[in-house]
Amino acid sequence: MNPSEFLSLFLPLFVAIDPLGVFPVFVQITSGLSPGKRNRVLALSVLTAGIVGLLFIPLGPLILNSLGLKNADFQIAGGLLILLVALRDIVMNQKIFQGKDLRGVGVVPIGIPLLVGPAVLTTLLLLGDRFSPSAVALGLILNLLVAWGVFAQSTRLIQWMGPTGSLVVSKLAALLLSAYAVMMIRVGFSSLLK
Repeated sequence: MNPSEFLSLFLPLFVAIDPLGVFPVFVQITSGLSPGKRNRVLALSVLTAGIVGLLFIPLGPLILNSLGLKNADFQIAGGLLILLVALRDIVMNQKIFQGKDLRGVGVVPIGIPLLVGPAVLTTLLLLGDRFSPSAVALGLILNLLVAWGVFAQSTRLIQWMGPTGSLVVSKLAALLLSAYAVMMIRVGFSSLLK
């Protein structure tokens, strides 16, 4: 795989997973935990996201076929949902989850839907049309390792960037996610019209 193909695989997943946009939420949710407990939540989050994403690579198309759905249907629905999530963050300044119950936060909401949600699942389907399942799986794993690295350093990164810098990164990531959502909707409609 040449560098251009690798970037075509890596970058859409990076934008969909959005570790830089999610890390302030991770810090907010886990701020009351000891470093050891925070690390356990982080490990559970990445493990959950990895299992769900890796299972979706082969099973996603089967599930869509069994329901009589086309990839284009999922692209449009996923694109609309992602656009709503991104616009909610940009316009209303609200993240998907802001809760106080810390039991199981590694699984929900951090693992699913913050790390692997509709954006990532739809992106995996799109990439599955262009790349081999093993290449898509590798792209997902590499992105989850990046997310792990960002989250492991989240406290330091937020202190370094400050509240304004964190907000700018989060809004920029949400804007990129909304543009990606529009692209998904456009590709879905184009596929349906062929």
